[in-house]
Amino acid sequence: MEYGLVVFDSTHEAIKTETLAKDNQFHARLIGTPGQIVAGCGLSLRFELTDTNRLRRLLDDNGVTYKGIYHALRDGIKSSYTAIK
Repeated sequence: MEYGLVVFDSTHEAIKTETLAKDNQFHARLIGTPGQIVAGCGLSLRFELTDTNRLRRLLDDNGVTYKGIYHALRDGIKSSYTAIK
């Protein structure tokens, strides 16, 4: 299973981003930030990987502050995360 993650330094930005994403018809939800990713906030936005460029534009156009965007790959119980921005 593959998906994207937006990682934040601020819980406020994470919650604001979830609302913004849903208002713009993205299939996205907040999840706990995986322990393998160092961030100041315990929340990340999970989204469909195919929406990466469109979501990045939405966040940048709306002045959302985020730490990074990651490609997540889950294989059974093992997960890996690769920064894509």
